[in-house]
Amino acid sequence: MQEADLIVVGGGAAGMTAATTASEEGLSVILLEKSASLGGNTLAAANGVNAADSAVQLADEQYQAAGAGIEGLEELQLQNEQARENLVDAFAENSAEVINWISDMGVEFTVSIQEDDRNPLQNYYMLRVDASGSTGITMTKAVENAMSQTDVTVYKNMDATTLIQSEDGAVNGVIAVNADGEEITFTGKAVLIATGGFGYNQELLGEVNEKLGKAVTDEIAPNTGEGLLMAQAVGAKAVDLGEIQTFPVVMEGYGMVTPNKLPGGFGVNAVVVNQEAERFTAEGFEIGDAILTQTDGAAYMIFREDQISEDMQNIIDAGYVASAETAAELGEALGLDGAALQSTVDAYNEDVADGTDDAFGKEGALPLEGKLYGFKYGVGAHYFMGGILINEQTQVLDESEAPIAGLYAAGEVTGGFHGTQRIDGSGIGDSFTFGRIAGHEIAAALAE
Repeated sequence: MQEADLIVVGGGAAGMTAATTASEEGLSVILLEKSASLGGNTLAAANGVNAADSAVQLADEQYQAAGAGIEGLEELQLQNEQARENLVDAFAENSAEVINWISDMGVEFTVSIQEDDRNPLQNYYMLRVDASGSTGITMTKAVENAMSQTDVTVYKNMDATTLIQSEDGAVNGVIAVNADGEEITFTGKAVLIATGGFGYNQELLGEVNEKLGKAVTDEIAPNTGEGLLMAQAVGAKAVDLGEIQTFPVVMEGYGMVTPNKLPGGFGVNAVVVNQEAERFTAEGFEIGDAILTQTDGAAYMIFREDQISEDMQNIIDAGYVASAETAAELGEALGLDGAALQSTVDAYNEDVADGTDDAFGKEGALPLEGKLYGFKYGVGAHYFMGGILINEQTQVLDESEAPIAGLYAAGEVTGGFHGTQRIDGSGIGDSFTFGRIAGHEIAAALAE
C-alpha cells in the first residue's frame, strides 16, 4: 500500500498541473499514469490556449484596444447555452493565473487574435507560444519539468481500476494494476481524476452516441474511459457524454490528416470508396456521417500523383500510404478487391471525362490517371465535451449535484464547461486552468 495526501489519476496537462500545484502548497502527492510517458493528448494539441487578462495580454496593444477582458471570454464560452455558467466563470477568472504561472517557468506567449467563421464573436483570448502548433507541447513540458522539481511521486504504466471509499462514502484511495498485472492500493485524503476522454473504448462510444459506434480516434493517449467509469461507480453524475467532436480523416498509426494535406485541400481531387471498393458520396471534407454508415466505418482515399502536397509526401515517405501503377494493384495493396476498385475507377473516369460528376455531383472532378496512391482511414472521436460533472471547486458531483467527499476531477474527463461546443483554444485551457484550480482547492480543503 502506498500513501499520500492526494492521489492523482492521469498524467496529462490537468493531472500534472494539479499535482504540481498541490505539491507546491505542501501536500504529498502520488500521480498514476496509465502509459509509459507523461503528457497525454495535450501533446497533440495543434492550436493555442485561451485565457483572459494574463500579464502578456494586458501588455498587448491590440488586446487593450479591443477592450477585451474576463467578461469577454465568458461571453465567448457561453455562446453555447448548455455550458454551465459557474464553470465558465471559474475558467475565465482563473485562466490568467495559469498563464502567468507558466510564463514564470520561461514560456513566452504571444497574443493571437482569432477570426473563426464558426463563431459569431471574435476571439481576442488565444495565446500561442509560436506559430508552429507547439503551444500545448511547450506548456505541458514546462509543467512536467516543474513537477519534476517537486516531491510528486510518479508511477507510470499504472492503470487505475477502482476508487476506494471509507464507511461514510468519502473517496480515499485508488486500486491500480501495474505492468506486471499486480494490484496496488494507493490511499490518500483526496483523489483527483484527470484521465481524459474515451476514444479507445469503441463500445462506450457507441453507447453514448450511436452513430459513433464505428468511430476510431486520433488520441495519442490510451484513453478508454476508466476515470469516467470509476467515478460513475461511486455515484458521480455525467453530463453531455454524447457530445463528441469528430474529425473526418484519421489514419491508423498516423492520426489526424488535416485539410492542407489532402488532395485538393479537402480531398475533393480524390475518390473515396468503402470496403467494397465502391463510391458512396461526393468527396469532400464534411463526409464523416456518410463514412460512419459504411462497413466497419472504413473509407479509402484514392488520388493521383500530381495531387500530392508536400505534407502528404511526408506521410507517404513515412510509409502510411500505398501506391501502384493501376487501380487493381492499389486495391490489393489496400486489402480491397482489386478488380472491384479497378471497375469503380474506370466508371468514375468515364463519368467525369466531360468534367461533370454525374454520379454524385462533385464539382472539379478529375479523372484518376497515372500512378495512384491510397490510404485507409476512419472518422475519429477527437474531443470529448461531456464527462463527469464538477463544480467550480472541481469537486465531483453526484446525481443530486452534491459533492462526493474526497473526489475531484479536471480536464477532458469532465463535463459541463464546454456543453456541446468546444471553442478553439479552450480545450487545453480547460485542462491547465481546472488542473490549477484543483490543486489550489484540494490543498485548501485538506488544510482545513
